[in-house]
Amino acid sequence: MHAIFAAHPTVGHTQALRAIGKTLLARGHSIQFAMAPAPPLPSWAPIPEALRASRTLSAALERDGFARVPVNPSLRALYHGVRTSQTQGYDELEHAVTMFTLDALGAARALIEVGRKSRPAVVVADFAYPGAQLAAEVLDVPFVAVFHSGLPFEAEGAPPFGSGLGADSTAAQREEARSRLARIERGAMERMRRARRALGLPAEMRSVLVAPYSRALNVLTTFERLELPRPDLAQRASGPLLWSGPCIGDRSSAAPDFDWSRFDPSARWVYVSLGTVFNNQPEVYRKLVSAVHRAGARAVIAAGASLDALQRVVGREDIVVRFAPQVELVSKVRAMIGHGGNNSTNEALVAGCPLVIVPFGAEQIANGQRVEHLGAGAMVRAHELTDAKLDRALSSALSDAARSATRALADSLPTGDGAPRVADAIERLCAK
Repeated sequence: MHAIFAAHPTVGHTQALRAIGKTLLARGHSIQFAMAPAPPLPSWAPIPEALRASRTLSAALERDGFARVPVNPSLRALYHGVRTSQTQGYDELEHAVTMFTLDALGAARALIEVGRKSRPAVVVADFAYPGAQLAAEVLDVPFVAVFHSGLPFEAEGAPPFGSGLGADSTAAQREEARSRLARIERGAMERMRRARRALGLPAEMRSVLVAPYSRALNVLTTFERLELPRPDLAQRASGPLLWSGPCIGDRSSAAPDFDWSRFDPSARWVYVSLGTVFNNQPEVYRKLVSAVHRAGARAVIAAGASLDALQRVVGREDIVVRFAPQVELVSKVRAMIGHGGNNSTNEALVAGCPLVIVPFGAEQIANGQRVEHLGAGAMVRAHELTDAKLDRALSSALSDAARSATRALADSLPTGDGAPRVADAIERLCAK
């Protein structure tokens, strides 16, 4: 079987796809992986963390054994990608959705050209890479949408996606949020309609924010028990759902230099990470690490771009590194403070690790809301990082109640990596 994979060049958008793709490669299939290459920058220019991560991803995909397909982004899309990491709330979501849809036509044409030569049996892509869906339609092959991030679909009783509103928000506040979300969605859908007309496809399509939109297969890299209640999701979806759980793959090379000799397993540790896009925030890290110390714990910090600034302020017993072996750590620490990315949130939950979520927008807010709904920790919005609120949230995550609830939840879930489950489903789909 030959497949085309596609995603935006961030760790969050590619991580599950890499794990699924490597599983298929190990079974003898071939894969072309489409992703925008890192743009060249002059040596004197500061490199935003999102672009720095994309540079390392290109090399990682080649080491994985994928045949690379470069899809060149427009300058406008690059601008919105950088702004995504610099904004919060619906501003962040609007930049992200604009970036996702601006280059849909160009990406589709690039994938169509590649596909007409390689004749793939299937196109598999991150759900936020709509050009791949368009290409699959033109090539007349199944399209598999992989929902790597917190599910954006409406949940019973929950505030609008990405709003940051709490359960106690007023009807007027929710209506205002729905209006802003609808405006963001209308802009995205108009860009997609133009792309579809240019390719000779029917103009109408479903929004990715309404329901799982692939007619062939929708992969949800979480478990239904980990989500906010959506009892009618299968009925609203355009096609079959697969609740795969986290797709982890082999992470042995993710942080090979981590010094485990400094990690005393009998100590009270809290893991702190803001992911790979939002980690250039040393002041936020300082607040989080100070809260860990006030709680009488030690911190393991995946600092990313904040590494140099943090090395001067952390305690002697803390561990601060640029990248950390996250999957191993969440099974060993007492709690995690994170930004609410879906990969890290689900990896912590399936390991029984309580969480404090500090979200910056979109799915991260939804993940914070579901962590609170599950009794597995607490959320503190990034613009409300006072010592008092952080202390209450961390106290909640470190409590016996949160630990018991998270452990019980983890014990109720299917075990093992989700990547082989997805690979099995793709093979079945292509065998029809």
